[in-house]
Amino acid sequence: MIDPELPHSDKTNRISDKGTCSLGRRLSRLRDPYHLVLTLTWPQFFGGLLLIYALVNLLFGGIYWLLPGSVTNTHAGAFLDCFFFSIETLATVGYGVMAPADVAGHVVASIEILSGMVGFALTTGLIFARFSKPTARIVFSRLAVIRDFDNQHALMLRMANERQNRIVEATAKLWLVRRELNAEGESYVRLYDLPLLHERTPVFSLTWTIIHPIDDRSPLRGLDTARLVADGARIVVSVTGHDETMAASVYAGSEYDANDLVFGGRFVDVLSTTPSGVVVVDMAHFQDIERPTEQAGD
Repeated sequence: MIDPELPHSDKTNRISDKGTCSLGRRLSRLRDPYHLVLTLTWPQFFGGLLLIYALVNLLFGGIYWLLPGSVTNTHAGAFLDCFFFSIETLATVGYGVMAPADVAGHVVASIEILSGMVGFALTTGLIFARFSKPTARIVFSRLAVIRDFDNQHALMLRMANERQNRIVEATAKLWLVRRELNAEGESYVRLYDLPLLHERTPVFSLTWTIIHPIDDRSPLRGLDTARLVADGARIVVSVTGHDETMAASVYAGSEYDANDLVFGGRFVDVLSTTPSGVVVVDMAHFQDIERPTEQAGD
């Protein structure tokens, strides 16, 4: 199946080695804060949280400091007293030493208490959302191979479930994405389905090698590395399934450019069985490939 996409220009849509990036997007990441927070790493998340916490207390501490006499038992002109009073007020702990002393102090403290309640509620929700977000720990081979399989060429790549739990009803999809010219000379990005020998597996717990036979109907028929590079071709793979542990659907995906294809290569076997009958995956050699002496195209 061929799925034509919108025309693209090198000035507005650049195909990178491992994905795409667009210039001139109207939607900034800062205008979608919830999605931004969910995509941050944990160090980035807690670093940003600490920064916001410090800025909020600096803001309210500065307001108290600019209102002399608004807080009792503070030293004259002592900004640190106002800053630490802001921390106590934001967290609604109140040690009883410092307290609002006039109407202005009570108003600012009331606003800060409300801000703290809302802020802690939002932070709790965001942390829960990040912990509860279903993710798949699926590792893909860095390279794909094109080799003879069952008396014909085949594109092969493999993946492993790092959690070693059960992903049931797993489904894999494979596509070829490349640039083409239409009759009018316009550059298009076209998407080709690459049918798999087996696109579903009832249980994905260890490793899984997906295979696309390069037969007469395959879009990869007759293509070599040079032609794929010239077309800006990429192989895109996606896997979906149901994680039994989390009781939720999970997704994982990866991409391969033309230089990631090893013609004539063969994946090193990583499965072995112990004397007690336990199947073991040797992840230390998961990325290893036996390369041919001389690589040749199809």
